[in-house]
Amino acid sequence: MSRARRTVFQDIAHGTWPFGPALAGIFFILAACTAPPPPPQAQPAPPPPPVQVRVGVASPGGTALDLDASVAQPVEAALAGLPAVRQLYTRSSDGRVDVVATLSHAGALPAVRDALSGIQSQLPSDAEVPVLRRIDDVQPALTVATLPEFAGTVATALQRVAGVGRVDLCGVGEPRTAVLLDRTRLAGVPLDALIAGVTAALDDDGTAPLHERLAARPITGALQLRDVAALKNDMRPPPCRAWTARGPVALVTAFTQSGADPAEVAARARPHAVDLVSPTVDFFADPVPAEGASGLVLLALEVQPRDDLGSLLAGCLAAVPDLPAWALTVAEQDPTNSVARARVLVGHSATFPIDHVRNALSRCTGVGRVAALAPRAHADHGLSLGVQGPDPQVRADLAGRLAELVRGLPGVTGVQVLAAHAPTLALQLRRDDLAARGVTVDAVVSVLRLAVGPLTVRGPFPAGGLRLGPDLAVDIDVLDRTGPLEQLLRELHVGSATGPVPLAELVRVEASAGGPLDRIDRVPTAAVQVRLRSAADGDAVRRAIQQFELPPGVVVTQGGELPEIDP
Repeated sequence: MSRARRTVFQDIAHGTWPFGPALAGIFFILAACTAPPPPPQAQPAPPPPPVQVRVGVASPGGTALDLDASVAQPVEAALAGLPAVRQLYTRSSDGRVDVVATLSHAGALPAVRDALSGIQSQLPSDAEVPVLRRIDDVQPALTVATLPEFAGTVATALQRVAGVGRVDLCGVGEPRTAVLLDRTRLAGVPLDALIAGVTAALDDDGTAPLHERLAARPITGALQLRDVAALKNDMRPPPCRAWTARGPVALVTAFTQSGADPAEVAARARPHAVDLVSPTVDFFADPVPAEGASGLVLLALEVQPRDDLGSLLAGCLAAVPDLPAWALTVAEQDPTNSVARARVLVGHSATFPIDHVRNALSRCTGVGRVAALAPRAHADHGLSLGVQGPDPQVRADLAGRLAELVRGLPGVTGVQVLAAHAPTLALQLRRDDLAARGVTVDAVVSVLRLAVGPLTVRGPFPAGGLRLGPDLAVDIDVLDRTGPLEQLLRELHVGSATGPVPLAELVRVEASAGGPLDRIDRVPTAAVQVRLRSAADGDAVRRAIQQFELPPGVVVTQGGELPEIDP
């Protein structure tokens, strides 16, 4: 009987074909070469980017030193216990504490909120609820130059654009009504009742003009506001002034929300500004960056203070050939600082990059230090130097000397000292006396604010959240402030169940250690913020520090750029 026919492949498999083993090996090799590759190994996901949040706590009447202990340290302790917190930077000022926390990822935000809720009962009774705000990666997207009377309208329009996180105004003096108190007529007048009357007049939506409602407002008994004060309508001086090629302007700048693309935000926001332009009124809107520019550069300058600084810098910028659209802001001069600081917003393009803008500005102003703050990808390298030691005045003095040493080094584009200023007078509430007299903390704090400077009272926010211009404000001030503060405290009164009480009996004047007080990772620090053209320029700074003589118990730490802590 003949055997069934088998294929060559069956013979090879059974080893009965003459060249089977060799061919089998070849087939196996070919199969290995043509087999599909193994599935790729899963790559670990990149770590999420860090985020920064600011925790702000207002506590009127508290000194920087007291709030450092009663507010700053409890907030720091609560946040330091969270695994995602990488750095804490704290500033305690008179009446306020701000803590900036750097988190390893955005998923830690709920834990931060829970931690803050858990310490509310540990804070002083007059401390307000902590306010949490995300601040990382916020960049300028669009600036609009306009007339002061239209700045509020432009700002409101930009605030409603998707991706806009905040809107800043410069060169805008708010309309106000000034209530100027006659010091000779204030004997026995409960000023907390006067302040409450002004607030009620702003809340009143009656048809009579505000000036008339204020004048006839009763304070106590038959006493009216017109009996103790003069009323005046004017504009409040702006905290900063702005210029463009047109001259002095009001400047409205829209900043992105965290993580938003400035170019996309600018594209969405620009039509909102342009739509407001009307040929029937004396109004204009010059968006920065201008058409054809590829972004917005934020530069900072350190210059010698002078009265005409703004017009001088504006003229200098106007003379730079081919400079794209620009806007200049100059903040009100800080008397504790030996240099004035100005910022320039410039639209840049491929034909006029950031370094060209900076070099042109440096040449025309004669200022060697022009720092680039934004966009973040092209900003200068940030380096912080922290002077740490037990004595706050020693820390501040050494930080000032260190700043002067660093300013002259090559590659340094900006230096800022973050340290306590000289000792001043501080006002402390006598809480036991307040309780014995039945006087509320809020009443004393409001009159205390009036004692040390003008007190601003604002009207309610309009229904629907839309305000078509700067809100109406009333400034209450004392016409004559001559003489020591202690004397004024004896003349100003707060109401109580038993009659008006001199403010001097409810507060005491003490020497303050000065402020603000800064802490980095819970250690008291006087910081020097340094901006460098490149990270390599930091080597010269480090060599200079090694030659810097320090007293026993004082060290200088080095770190990355500190976040903007001011609210």
